Amino acid sequence: MLNRRLLALLIKESTELLRNRQLVIFLTIAPIISMVIFGYVLNSNVTHLRLGILDGDQVALSRELVDAFTANQVFLDHRYTNSQPDLTQQIERGQVDAGLIIPATFSRDLLQTGTSEVAMAIDGINAYSSGLAKGYIAQIATQFNLDLLEQDRPLSTRLEIPIQSQITFRYNPGTLDSWFFVPGVIGTIITLSAILAAAVEAVREKDQGTLEQLLMTPVASTAILISKIVPISGLLTGTLLLCFMVARWVFQLPFRGNLLLLLIFSILYIQIGVAIGLAISTFSNNKLQTILVGIFLTIPIILLGGAVTAVNSMPLLFRWIAQINPLYHYLVILRGILLKGAGLEVWWLHAIAMILFAIATLLISANRYRRQLS
Repeated sequence: MLNRRLLALLIKESTELLRNRQLVIFLTIAPIISMVIFGYVLNSNVTHLRLGILDGDQVALSRELVDAFTANQVFLDHRYTNSQPDLTQQIERGQVDAGLIIPATFSRDLLQTGTSEVAMAIDGINAYSSGLAKGYIAQIATQFNLDLLEQDRPLSTRLEIPIQSQITFRYNPGTLDSWFFVPGVIGTIITLSAILAAAVEAVREKDQGTLEQLLMTPVASTAILISKIVPISGLLTGTLLLCFMVARWVFQLPFRGNLLLLLIFSILYIQIGVAIGLAISTFSNNKLQTILVGIFLTIPIILLGGAVTAVNSMPLLFRWIAQINPLYHYLVILRGILLKGAGLEVWWLHAIAMILFAIATLLISANRYRRQLS
């Protein structure tokens, strides 16, 4: 009898969920679109910086230097000028991102004395891009010096490279940013979808005034709670599988590990998000309050979860806070399975943490939901 009642509740909740077309679109189509957009947009590299050029020498060697800066599309030869005040004004007005100043004696000094200087002015408003631009400039200058040495040109810049290094990138040989960001975006999407959707669906009974009818149903509160969790979890699991398929097809994201373990812990994380959403609904009286509380809670979860920034680059306090963030542990497992093919023996501590989070959140949400029904 209990199984029949539970089955009836599951059918009822699934029907109600599928009737809400806006929510179904939010849980299926919107995550796929968001993942594709963020996968292309999020990029740790800085390219296409507009470069203002003041070439006071205007000879073959100075043009080679300009070509060295613009060859890899990090800098674009956006504007040429004949005066330093004009170049400074272009940077001030935001017309260029950086300025290259080549003195009139550049080639003469370089060929006669072996040393010469050029100046670079960078717009430092965006500290991130300007910091990367500084590193690019150093690399370009070093490579330009090496090219001159290979051409047996007179050069005495005290440039000594006694040790030659060979760098190999493991697990991401092409150093593709999407391979780091896309798993983070998937975790972010699941976090937002699970928490907000579960919270909104659970508070629907209050909004529609049908909570009293639900209380009169001859079914245990546990069965009611299960009927709220299962339909949303099933729909989100399907969405997650679609995200993995699109990530593989669009971004060539590798699947190097055990897909069964990936699916198990992904479903486990969905349960954590749904449980948090159900707990939020017990503190809210309507959908608006639920959405506001859900957004307020999900923002720190995402920011401290390592979705778009590495946790080890955060201050010590926030690194400790990240340890009590279920998204952080899920992303370690997700990236470990997808990119490294790592097994349970590598991330078992994170697996234990996720299991504990799942138990704690389900117990808390169940207790809060039972108190609400009683």
